[in-house]
Amino acid sequence: METALDSHVHIAIEKVEQEAWFDLFAAAADSKVQNSSVSSMRLGTNIALADPGTPISEFNRVLGLGIEKPASEADLAQATTWMREHAAPSFALQIAPTALPSNLEKIIQANGFYRTGNGWAKYYRDAAPAESHPMPSTLEVKLMLPQHAADFGHVVHAGFGLPESMIPWFSALVGRPKWSVYVAYESHVPVACGAMFIDKNWAWFGIDATLPEYRGRGAQNALIKQRITDGIAAGVIGFTAETGQPSEGEEDNNKSYCNYHRAAFKRLYIRPNYVTK
Repeated sequence: METALDSHVHIAIEKVEQEAWFDLFAAAADSKVQNSSVSSMRLGTNIALADPGTPISEFNRVLGLGIEKPASEADLAQATTWMREHAAPSFALQIAPTALPSNLEKIIQANGFYRTGNGWAKYYRDAAPAESHPMPSTLEVKLMLPQHAADFGHVVHAGFGLPESMIPWFSALVGRPKWSVYVAYESHVPVACGAMFIDKNWAWFGIDATLPEYRGRGAQNALIKQRITDGIAAGVIGFTAETGQPSEGEEDNNKSYCNYHRAAFKRLYIRPNYVTK
């Protein structure tokens, strides 16, 4: 049975993720908005994100249904209508298992959505100090300043294989309120990155990317540790992050999944994706 504390944590980690992505979309340059029809909208307590020029679920989804209050048929209809008008056709509804009402999954399926893939693993970590990795990375982690913002944008672009138009968008997060953006360097070469968004003393970790030729060298372990340390110093009381949920038996082969477990993040639940045909 879920306790009041559990409920508070579940709401807090969903809300800080929503706010991070909503602010990320607000950082998109006018040229990106115009060329790719990037848009976002608050729909009551929900967040809707749309970038039809980047037709993947991260950039085309609805977050928050049933988190702060039970979702109604009207809420679902409003979200679906907005997404069909603005997002890529393959948009997703991401529904936490704690969402209300308890039969929300059945309501969604009755409206033509079906569950796809393994979903996303949603993590929580308290504000205990981060332990050092037994094999520390030799890469140097730096907090980005605006004059080096493009280093972050380039790693996001190359590490995720995203379009070049994403470089100025993600670079714009450097120096933006509530964001702390980090890059790991090999000498003077930017090779990995990660970001932290803090809102109401909760922190969301995301945008973790490493250039293919530098993977397996502990960059993300170092970036996670630095963000935890800086977050605690900034007064963070809880941290959250997400990774794709590996198939059963494949958990040890998923680097991102292992990195967060190694840093004392606990997977609280798996958040499934629902899409339409």
